Amino acid sequence: MPPSTLDPRVAFPATPADSARLDAGTAPAHPLALLSDWIEGVVARDAVEPFYVTLATASADGVPSSRTVQLLDVEEDALLFTTNFGSRKGVEMRATGRAAVSLYWRETAQSVNVTGRVVEADDAECDARFAEEARGVQVSRTVSFHGLPLDDEAEQLGRFSALMASDEPVERPEYWRWFRIVPDAVTFWEGNPEALNRRLHYAWHDGAWTHGAIQA
Repeated sequence: MPPSTLDPRVAFPATPADSARLDAGTAPAHPLALLSDWIEGVVARDAVEPFYVTLATASADGVPSSRTVQLLDVEEDALLFTTNFGSRKGVEMRATGRAAVSLYWRETAQSVNVTGRVVEADDAECDARFAEEARGVQVSRTVSFHGLPLDDEAEQLGRFSALMASDEPVERPEYWRWFRIVPDAVTFWEGNPEALNRRLHYAWHDGAWTHGAIQA
């Protein structure tokens, strides 16, 4: 028996047969239209955490870092996220203006890699989106600053409880912001049990998207 049959750690994932196949000839002109279609299919299969993705950034001198974040929306031309812009990822995105995102769903053996430029939402949009958050989320973002040492957890929890019990509205901390990644390259991948995986690459060039199949 082949090793892939014996050891699930080295088995090749396979996209379900009833999923639409990657086809350069029928793929939509815009990659985010295809991404939206894939997400719709993943959600229909009750995938676990379909909107948690890997966000990669790099420092100004090229040191990379990555973390798991929540994808909030796939808009017509951008991916929407939110974070503390005083955190490492926020600082790095401001320094370089660039970021990358990777999505993988084991239920469909599909992945998507996106690179693009970072666009910050303005204060008015950030204020409006923060106001729509549940109070507990607002408070947690006020009392917790990503990446700083936690010297006194009891003190932090005390501030959280006091703010939760207060009748005063919670104002958005200046460092908490929404941002978009506007892609200029997107690669779609689907698995094949024989490792003959399919890939479709989109590139933004001279004001238009081009796309075509690439070897896996």
